Amino acid sequence: MALPDAITDKFLPDQYAFGYIPEREHDAPANVNVAGATVALDAQGVLSLSLPTEAKTDVAYEYTFEGDVEDISRQHIANRASVVLHPAPWYIGLKRPKNFVAQTRGASIEVLAAGLSGATVPGVAVHVSLVRVQYTSVRRAEGQGFYEWETERKEIPAGEWTITTASAGLPLTMATPEGGYYEAHATAKDEAGRTARTDLGFYVLGAGYTAWERYDHNRIELTPERQTWKPGETARVMIKSPWESATALLTVEREGIRSVKRFALTSTQQTVDVPITEKDIPNLFVSVLLIKGRSPAAAP
Repeated sequence: MALPDAITDKFLPDQYAFGYIPEREHDAPANVNVAGATVALDAQGVLSLSLPTEAKTDVAYEYTFEGDVEDISRQHIANRASVVLHPAPWYIGLKRPKNFVAQTRGASIEVLAAGLSGATVPGVAVHVSLVRVQYTSVRRAEGQGFYEWETERKEIPAGEWTITTASAGLPLTMATPEGGYYEAHATAKDEAGRTARTDLGFYVLGAGYTAWERYDHNRIELTPERQTWKPGETARVMIKSPWESATALLTVEREGIRSVKRFALTSTQQTVDVPITEKDIPNLFVSVLLIKGRSPAAAP
């Protein structure tokens, strides 16, 4: 998404979220031809065009103009130029909470509107909705011992708020009823009906069962709270477990196994701590193996 440099320079992407990336079908074309014609230039060699653009959109679009000129000797000269059309005169900004939010405290963010020049814009009514994301996954047999996961995403409403922006970011604390993955969706419209939207995702640590998205029945996903750490810090890594209880084996590796730890897993969004030292530069590898016995037979 092509945000103006004035916004990203003032509001750093690792601290603020602006806009969102819409889901696109796998077979949908990335580039669409919206107009084209063969016409003659005027006496000054200029062609002026007025082309309609999509008004009912909440994301920025880049339009590319391509021209190919042929002279009387059939020689060609071609060039192209691009322009970005923004969905509204401002973008909605959401200040990121910690990636791992404690369920009992809720998620604390800030809401603001930033104009295309980077200046904050007061008086914009922003609707914020919070959803908890769950996945319904079914394993389908493909034959010859191979399986494939079919996954459906579900959004469970967790709260709604309406905030009018000010000259600085306004705080908003959103209650998180259970642990898992949450998304905040912020939308606003200008007087002409043009819409801006921003999505912000984060993880919540706490009680409750989370059905994570499944890709492989033999693998789980480990999510670090941050991508980089310094010596002396303790990294936190979330275990996206499909089971609420299991026996876990944690190994930390770098040029061999550094440490091994066995513990009881008691949550689908449990974290493990990995102390970082200077000897761990430039990186470490963390792996978790889950072991679970057979489930008891269902009662008839």
